[in-house]
Amino acid sequence: MKNIFANLLFALFVNIAFAEEEASPKDRLIVETLTRLERFDISGNEKWKGAVERYARSLRGKEGYFELVDQFSVKAEAPALIQFVKRDPSAADAAKAVQLLFRLGHEQSITNALATGPKGKADAIAKLVGFIQTPEAKKLLEEYRVTDKPASTIAGAAPALLATPEDIALLAKRKGDPVSGKAVFQKLCFACHKAGDVGIDFGPGLSEIGSKLPKTELYLAIVKPNAGISFDYEGWVVETRQNGVLAGIVSESDEKLTVRMIGGVSQKVNNSDVLKREKMKLSLMPEGLHLAMSEEELVDLVEFLAGLKKK
Repeated sequence: MKNIFANLLFALFVNIAFAEEEASPKDRLIVETLTRLERFDISGNEKWKGAVERYARSLRGKEGYFELVDQFSVKAEAPALIQFVKRDPSAADAAKAVQLLFRLGHEQSITNALATGPKGKADAIAKLVGFIQTPEAKKLLEEYRVTDKPASTIAGAAPALLATPEDIALLAKRKGDPVSGKAVFQKLCFACHKAGDVGIDFGPGLSEIGSKLPKTELYLAIVKPNAGISFDYEGWVVETRQNGVLAGIVSESDEKLTVRMIGGVSQKVNNSDVLKREKMKLSLMPEGLHLAMSEEELVDLVEFLAGLKKK
């Protein structure tokens, strides 16, 4: 019932915004023309700015919304973006919205959400911020004080310390709770991996991982992500003329290079604007993720993953 009520409130928010001023066919034509001409700086033309803002409102919750807000730096959408974050921090839309809020310079709205939201949601939002490697994001996290304490959902539980293959072998013999493991996945893994209908399609898909890897290998993949990086999921650092430095998974066409970043947001760059790109030596998945869990949580997570098998 609570989720239904939250969805109704979110829909009401969107409908009220639509009522401000509907986008017209002319607005759409202006936006499409600007996109083709790659005229994304609209700050000096109120007519263009109004058309883009109205069209962005009309796309909320639809395909292409986040890309449009990003391309034209539509700062007027900041209130809507933070609503995506507050509604469900574990959703793919929330991860995209957090990244856009930082790009638009509206990180204060995230700070407010962390300060006023329920503890569980605030922690989930903080996790999304943790994937944004900028000084502003790091400062925000320091203020929230999440870097100095374990992220375990079990009060007072020590983090999972695994130093040897024997440690992993012993844990692999234990039986965990897959339901609790799914909750751990939603808290710590959803921003990079998709398992069934949960998570974001960024890193390797895990929907059938239980059919591919035994428990010992699942533990190893979590504890030592740099031991083996999946093909086509290598990380790249790309330096560009306009956007500074981007980090993520790269795909390339004849004219453009696309950098897919943690959280599911993609940035397209003209090949002529790429100054430098370098393959990362380490995995995009950070080492030490298991230290954010208690031993019991880690066992539960692996139990959940081991049960994801081909049907």
